[in-house]
Formats: sequence, C-alpha cells, structure tokens
Amino acid sequence: MIGDLYLVSPSLPALRQKKQARILPLMLLLALFALIACGGGGSPLPAPVPAAKPQIAYTGPGVPGQVAVQELYTANLDGSNTVEIKQDTLNKFLSHFSPDGTRLLYTKFLAGKFGDVAPTCDIFIYNLATSTETRLTTTGTAIMATWSPDGQHIAFGTYDGTGLYIMNPDGTGQHLVGQPTGAIDDLVWHDFAWAGDKSGDNWIYFVVEQTTNSCLKVRLDKIRPDGTSRTQVTDGGPHCTPPNMEPYGDADPGVSADGQTVYSSRGLSPLPADHTQTLRHLYAYSSAAYTPGKVENDLSIATKPDCTVGVPKGSPDGTQILVFLFCPSDMQHVGVTLTNLAGSSWTFIATGFGPDWNPTTQP
Repeated sequence: MIGDLYLVSPSLPALRQKKQARILPLMLLLALFALIACGGGGSPLPAPVPAAKPQIAYTGPGVPGQVAVQELYTANLDGSNTVEIKQDTLNKFLSHFSPDGTRLLYTKFLAGKFGDVAPTCDIFIYNLATSTETRLTTTGTAIMATWSPDGQHIAFGTYDGTGLYIMNPDGTGQHLVGQPTGAIDDLVWHDFAWAGDKSGDNWIYFVVEQTTNSCLKVRLDKIRPDGTSRTQVTDGGPHCTPPNMEPYGDADPGVSADGQTVYSSRGLSPLPADHTQTLRHLYAYSSAAYTPGKVENDLSIATKPDCTVGVPKGSPDGTQILVFLFCPSDMQHVGVTLTNLAGSSWTFIATGFGPDWNPTTQP
C-alpha cells in the first residue's frame, strides 16, 4: 500500500452494496480520479501511431491512485517505442491486445472511479492504425473485457460481479453466459480471462468469491463460452481473510499460450511492511480441474517474498511473464515488470499497471 492505494486485485470491484464495508478495500486502486462524464463511438482521436509494432500495452503513467488520470500506453519490453495514446481525461483500465495485435480492448470510467459504489463504466476498443475509439457497451456497468482466442468474440462482466456476458467485436449480440447462484460458495464473479490451446479447446476463467465454514476467500473456476462445463480450478489456498482485508485467494488469472498453466495473484497474509494490506504472490498451477493436493508453485517466495505481485500475463512464446510488482523496499521500481517462469529474475519496465502482451510480437 502507498497511502490509500491498494495495489493489487484491481479486478474484484464493488460487490453488493451491503458488502461494501468488507470488500471496498479491494477496490481502492483509483482513489484520486475526478467524476467526469463522456460519450463514445467511433470518433477519431489525436493519438500518435507507433512506428513499429509495440510488444506490450499498459495503463499509466504511474500507479493507479497516484495520478489524476491513467491513459493507455504501448511500448517495447526495454521501454523503447513508448507511445501515450492520448484520448481524453477519463481513466482506462486493464487493456488487452486483440489476437491480431491491431486493437486494444479496455474499460473506461465515464463517471466516478474504480472503487466507487456505482460508477459509470463501459467497454471500448481503440484501433491502433486509425486512432479511433469505439464504445461497445452502453450499460454503464460493463467491465473486465477479454478477447476470445480467435478474436471473434469478447467476454465481459459487470461491476457488481453478477454476470458473465459475450458479444461480437462490434458490440452486437450481447448475451448472458452465466451468473453466480448467490450461494455462500458462489457469491460473485470477476477477473475474466478467455484462453485456449492450439486444438481450439477454450475456456473462460474467472474468480469466485466464497465463504465456506466461515472462511472468506476467492478461488478460480472456468466455464465454456456457451455456459456449460463449469469447473473448479483452485480452492483459493488455505488462508482465510481477516476482517476488513481484501479477500485472500486467487485473483487476476493469466493463462499460458498453450492453455496448460494458469498464473494468478494469490493473497496469502498481511503485507510485512503494512499489516493493513494483503501480501500477494505470483502463483502457477495447472489449468486442469482442482483436486485436493493439486500442485501449486509460489514463484515469488525465493526472490520477492515481501513483495506484492498482480495481473500476471504469460508471453506469447511461453517463456516469460509480465506482472505488476510492488516492493516496499524498492519504491523506485513500482510498476510493470518482467519475470521468468521460475520467478528468479525481475526486470522493471515502466511505472504503469495491468500489462498485456502483443500476441503478434516476440519477447
């Protein structure tokens, strides 16, 4: 935590209003943003076009909550070819390259901010070649969009975690895929990631808030795009969330290029440097169904045990992982960071958040 900034698990926003006192600390990533209203839809915007294909995208500058507005950025892994996509004065959240690398998909807050009880947010696409932005949803509650592996569809959720939807890339065909039952072990859904393997076998991964045996935590499930075959992938780990802390367990799933490994931000305990905040490590485990004793690898424990890691994304070639890294002992390098599959090497890239890979480039 930096002041009132909760650094990780940005993708578990406000649940139901009665839960705000318990869950809201998880969502205070963008505490300083102004309340601004804006429209959308296919308008040209004064943004430079990168001279070459960028390798990554993220929001910035800085870390959410420390700056007035977070815009979209593209860059290379070494920080070169950095381009700020100047759109407006509204906050952008968790951008994702399309599978062909030509467009960015993201959430925009049109009024309020992430962490408010009822902000206005919708899904937008930005075309890198034409510098145009298109608004895809108009519900005012859409958030956390993710591309299908073939780029033909987009999945997204709701700010209060009450449903998973799919639409076409132009915003048409919006329909409900699934929703939580409201049972104590299936309260809300967030953090959607659509992934598949070369055979065309694909799943939508999401985190589920659960309270079982008086133990609050979040686990990971997956479901087919047609709403069938829901499968539990993790149990969220052994740790129960203390009162007034952001939920322990899995958040921000990122799936490897071959669909076999899931990376997550696993909430474990209080942050050593500030016991009011949650320590989150980078975890890796099989994308297969959960069974008791399933192998889970803590990639932070050897080299970054006292650091918080969030929003992991595996590289297109399967050799590296992009993350958001916050180490209280190294405040000069808080932001987008590159690590290897063992978590033994960490390279700072930029003071941004929510990094994503361009699938058409190589690390």
